[in-house]
Amino acid sequence: MGRRLARILAGIAGGLALLAAAMAIDDGRFWVRYAARVPGMLGLAPAATANAVPDLRAVIYGAPGVPLAHCAPPAAAAPALAAADRWATAHKSSAFLVWHDGCVVYEHYATGNAASIRPAGAMAKSLMALVAGRAIREGLVTGLDEPVADQLTEWRGDGRRAISYRDMLAMHAGLAWYHLTYSPFGDFQRIIIGSDYAPRILRLPRVATPGVLYDYSAWTYDLLGIALSRAGHRPYEQLASDLLAKPLGLGDERIYIDRPGGTVHGNCCLFTRADDWVRMGAFLVGESRTPHLLPPGFVAQMQQALPDQPNYGLGVWLGAPYVANRVMASAHNPYPTPVTAVVPQSAPFLAPDVMIFEGVAQNKVWVVPSRSLVIVRLGAEPANWDDAALPNMVIRGLE
Repeated sequence: MGRRLARILAGIAGGLALLAAAMAIDDGRFWVRYAARVPGMLGLAPAATANAVPDLRAVIYGAPGVPLAHCAPPAAAAPALAAADRWATAHKSSAFLVWHDGCVVYEHYATGNAASIRPAGAMAKSLMALVAGRAIREGLVTGLDEPVADQLTEWRGDGRRAISYRDMLAMHAGLAWYHLTYSPFGDFQRIIIGSDYAPRILRLPRVATPGVLYDYSAWTYDLLGIALSRAGHRPYEQLASDLLAKPLGLGDERIYIDRPGGTVHGNCCLFTRADDWVRMGAFLVGESRTPHLLPPGFVAQMQQALPDQPNYGLGVWLGAPYVANRVMASAHNPYPTPVTAVVPQSAPFLAPDVMIFEGVAQNKVWVVPSRSLVIVRLGAEPANWDDAALPNMVIRGLE
């Protein structure tokens, strides 16, 4: 009996050793990361654990230059700005800034200061849209309608060769639907936390005609980052540094990367200074009037939506038309999606041209070119959010 038990235990140990070896060969880093997610998947740890990503960050180096100009707001606007700040603080904001007509007229930091590095999440997509515009201006990409397959050569032999940069930026690429699975063998987990995700994401098939169906997909922007990197002949983080962060005088930014020296996830998990979002918003305001670093008309193109999602442009959400509960996910995605967010809004914005950089936990930048206005809100997930509250209080106060 003792020998039989010993053989059984030895067999189990050998099997486990073989399994461990197979896992090591099959991306051992992935399995370590996946194991960290399992308690959250099973409800044994906070739900956020199920979506945890490795603490690996590539640096987008900036070149901080001239400080932002500050000036006192018009006396008549001061009460409205103070009321907006109180609302922001009550809704778990850690940073609230208002830039108007060339200078910061209000700022408040519940924690840290202007230089503190804060999470911005999916606002990385808006940053990438600006990098794409700069790449076009510099001649690295011929235009929004250039096929992405010019850089993603793996796509040239099939229907994906018709997908353009515009389709990608508008989340109308027609690629495999973005849907949540917990299986360690499916695309969702492997792409998000794999230590070399590029080969797998480049194999995603086309499932719809490009430019026709909207699908809010992190995968689309990850692929766009790979395409821009190849167009610029350098890693995405270096391209973003050279084309955007340094020319705009931004501070150093950090973004999730699959492994040291690997491939950046350009769709998400960006960490920046709060005042750098003012710089990027002010940049858009200026470029909408007199283009210097973006192609002529590029900001107007960013504000153009496709019919099945009128509130998403090119890397930015659009404030018009008004929707009381803006659903981020695609109505066409036939599978369960991890994007379940609904953004409530009590009233239309008081300006017709509001552009929104949007990240997790209602981290926001509202850019209003017609009012020469940028509003930044960063912080934790609030209860009873109203997307119109802060912009409308500020716009009304500055009128």
